[in-house]
Amino acid sequence: MIELLPWDTEFFGFRVGRLHADALTHLVASEARQWCRSHQVSCLYFLGSTNSPETPEGFRCVDERATYAWESRSSEEISPSVRPFETEDLEELEAIARRSHRDTRFYADPLFDRKRCDELYATWIRRSCEGWADAVFVCFDENRTAGYITCRANSIGLVAVAECAQGRGFGRQLVRAAQRYFWTKGVARVEVVTQGRNHAARRLYERCGFREKSTQRWYHLHV
Repeated sequence: MIELLPWDTEFFGFRVGRLHADALTHLVASEARQWCRSHQVSCLYFLGSTNSPETPEGFRCVDERATYAWESRSSEEISPSVRPFETEDLEELEAIARRSHRDTRFYADPLFDRKRCDELYATWIRRSCEGWADAVFVCFDENRTAGYITCRANSIGLVAVAECAQGRGFGRQLVRAAQRYFWTKGVARVEVVTQGRNHAARRLYERCGFREKSTQRWYHLHV
């Protein structure tokens, strides 16, 4: 089954869809290419197993998706450097977002415009702050915005620390704030997704008690 993605289509300016299939076989790939041509879909996403022996012609593996899980329990108090989002934070959060997610699959695909990818994450954090997320926490370095983390339902969404503030524990403070939030809300199990190539993020989650649950691969097909 191929699902058309209206938001991605409008944002990137070309028709985008997502393929849902058990495996990316050559037959599935051939039928997907034909469907995309018939329906004028320019880009198709597919999320599949890491066990696929080969990648069918036309599909590009652009990312490994690592999912981590944490069994909720009482955690330490939120650092004084972290507080909930306030409206005046938004402009600086958007600026951080434009520079902080370049390990993601859209940047790994050379056919996506880099400036649009920057704006994708600026839009994502803005919408999160406007209510798409249930909670957004912001950390500060001497009154200067240093990073953010978003929480929705039972998962962590976007996490970023400004380049000038990296390596100083702000990422851990943000994750701990999210863990504290989920625990107080009675969420039993929390998940977070990151890129396989983002080794720093993976180490951070493991240090905070998350354990790897699964790995998958994102593929893109451009028609």
